[in-house]
Amino acid sequence: MKHILFLIVFFCTFTVFGQEKSEVNLLTSDASWGKEIIRMPLHFAPEIPYKGVEELRFSPDWSKQDKDGYWTYAFVWDVDLDKKLTATHLETDLQYYFDGLMDGVNKDKGKVLPKTIAFILKKETPTENADFVGKLQVYNSFHTRDIMILYCTVKQYYCKEKQRSMVLFRFSPKPFEHTIWKELNAIRLKKKPCEDS
Repeated sequence: MKHILFLIVFFCTFTVFGQEKSEVNLLTSDASWGKEIIRMPLHFAPEIPYKGVEELRFSPDWSKQDKDGYWTYAFVWDVDLDKKLTATHLETDLQYYFDGLMDGVNKDKGKVLPKTIAFILKKETPTENADFVGKLQVYNSFHTRDIMILYCTVKQYYCKEKQRSMVLFRFSPKPFEHTIWKELNAIRLKKKPCEDS
C-alpha cells in the first residue's frame, strides 16, 4: 500500500511540475541554452520575500571551466514586488540567493562556506539591458569549491497598475566587454509585466 501511495504522489508531482515547466515561458534565448523553472519564495533562499516564479537560462557551456560560457546564465523573477528596487535591496537579495544556493549544493558537510559579497551600483542612465551593474564574490560549491567573481547586470520592469515586477538578472565570470555578454544581452523578456497576454 505504501508503495502504491508513493507512486501516486510521485506521478502527481511529476505531472504538476511538467505542466508548470511548459506553461511558464518568460524569456527568449538561443535554443541551446538550458531552462529551469523554480517557484518563489525560493526553497534555498526563503529570506527573499517575493512570491511568483523564477525562470533560468543556462549557457550550454555553463559547467565547462575552459569555455567562455562557464557559469554564464540569466534568470528573471516574475514576482509580487510592488516597489522600485535599490542597489541595497539587490545586494541583500543576491547575498541570500547565492549563500542559500551554494550551501544547498555543498558536498563538504560541516564546512562553513565563505559568505557572498555583492557590490551593486545603479546606473546614472539606465539602458535597455540594465538599471544596475555589479560584481559578486561567490563561493562555487558546484565545481571548484573556491571563491569566484561574477559580473552581473540587473533590469527591473515594474508595473504600478498590477503591483508586479519582472527582474532580469544576467551573470558571467567574464568582464562586461567580453563577447559572451552579447549572448547574455540577447536573452530578453517575451513581454513586460504591464503588457497584456
